[in-house]
Order: sequence, then C-alpha cells, then structure tokens
Amino acid sequence: MICSILAATNLGGIGNRGTLPWPKQPQDMSWFREWTLNQIVVMGRKTWDDPKMPKPLPERINYVISSTHVDREYQHLVRWAPGDAVENIKQIQKSNPKQNVFVIGGKQLYEATEPIVERVYLTRMKGAWFADTRMDLERYLACFRIRSVRPGTNCTYEIWDRVLF
Repeated sequence: MICSILAATNLGGIGNRGTLPWPKQPQDMSWFREWTLNQIVVMGRKTWDDPKMPKPLPERINYVISSTHVDREYQHLVRWAPGDAVENIKQIQKSNPKQNVFVIGGKQLYEATEPIVERVYLTRMKGAWFADTRMDLERYLACFRIRSVRPGTNCTYEIWDRVLF
C-alpha cells in the first residue's frame, strides 16, 4: 500500500525553516514509528536535509527522491531515486509488495504523489505554530474518507482512506 504520513497544524502548517514548526513531540514520534517501522520511507531532498531527522531513519528502507545526489557520506545508507516521483514510488511498491511505502515529506512530494496514495496518516497538532510551509489539507484530503480518529496529548491522530481514484 502507498501511504502518506504527516503532521500539520490546523492551518496546514507542516514546516518552518527546514524542519517541523513545533518542538519534538515524543507521542507523535511513537505514532510515526509505529506505522513506518520495517516499512519503506520515501522523502524529498529537503526532508532528508532536515538537521533534526536521523539519517537514515533506523529499521526502515530509506529512499530520497531528488534530482540532486545525496551527500557522499550518506550514499551507502539511503537509496537515491532521481526522476518522476510517482513512477519511482510505483516501482518501489511493485518491487516490495509485502511492505508499505510511506511518503514522509516534504510538501512537493506529498502533492505530487497524492493521486497514488491509498491511505493518509495525519497528526493534527494542537496550538499555534509559525510555519513557512503549508498544505491545503482540505484539498489534499478531498478524495479520502476518515477511517479513525484517536486523541493524543497535544494532537489528534487521523487515518484517512482513499474513496476516489
């Protein structure tokens, strides 16, 4: 299954200055780990370059979709996939049918791959956080129906399934 997993403010804020807009949230990190562990994570170059993100994410197959090569020191830790994001992700899924493929950011990759995503894992962060990168969540989720909602301490966890392709 091809999935997206993201966290956003109520106004769709997903990033600020190359990282998350809010301080580290252990509960949200556990949610992310729960779903992505032993799966495949696919990210864009800016997400890979986030200084707060472990490189690579442990116990997952890590792909970076970018026209720019990953730094030489990380080339043995991550798989680089240049070219069309949608075609790359379809091929990754086809080559790994027993694992889920999770798009983990950033904005351009979320938007480019929305037509092939079957499920969205969305954390809605409570509070007001400044974000210089936003997504139109209403538009992004227009072809999905909410499957479940689980309250968290500082957020709400939602799972959305695609209803229209």
